[in-house]
Amino acid sequence: MDVGTYRNGIKAYTPFFLRLYDFLVIGIFTRIFWKCKGQHYIEIYRRHAGQRHADIGVGTGYFLDHAGLDESRQQIALIDLNRNCLRHTAQRLQRFAPDCHVRNAFEPIDIGHKVDSICIGGLIHCAPGTMREKGRIFDAVAPLCGPGTTLFGYTLIGKGAPMPWYAGVLMGFMNWLQVIDNRGDSLEALHAELSQRFNQVEVWLVGCNAFFTAENHRGATR
Repeated sequence: MDVGTYRNGIKAYTPFFLRLYDFLVIGIFTRIFWKCKGQHYIEIYRRHAGQRHADIGVGTGYFLDHAGLDESRQQIALIDLNRNCLRHTAQRLQRFAPDCHVRNAFEPIDIGHKVDSICIGGLIHCAPGTMREKGRIFDAVAPLCGPGTTLFGYTLIGKGAPMPWYAGVLMGFMNWLQVIDNRGDSLEALHAELSQRFNQVEVWLVGCNAFFTAENHRGATR
């Protein structure tokens, strides 16, 4: 997919907005509108982040920062198309000395080595297209995957998720602004796309968020 198709999805992530992001998105939208406490995001990191970890679509790095990972042994690769997000998150996580990579998540992601875990958080609902088209992101991670690599993450679901009316209004407005593109995204469609690429898949809903884990990528090489 051409880089230009990402512009609407990443245009909000300016240095100014990134300074507000934790308070606005994590503190208000996530808890009050999407009905999902921050602890759910932190816990999935704690359970699945390996020693060699890659974050794709890094946001501000809030959950990774609060996951309690061991600074003495943790290796982190930050992967994003938006340089503002990379700079902000790299500064926040400077104690880990992360490697930063500017990449289009719809194209094969090669950073020169395999990783033990990959998190895709907040990227899928920002990516353009149907869930079938977004499934190409799961193809793109194959160069990062070894036989034991775990993919995990979360995304806002626009179809079939229980939500209060005011959450539906906000989500519709964000889709209208083209900041997100998730009207047709469902838990079933996410599971189907993951299952086409991975042998072991689990997806579950918490509020408006779909969380997922996937192991044994069929395109992984040693």
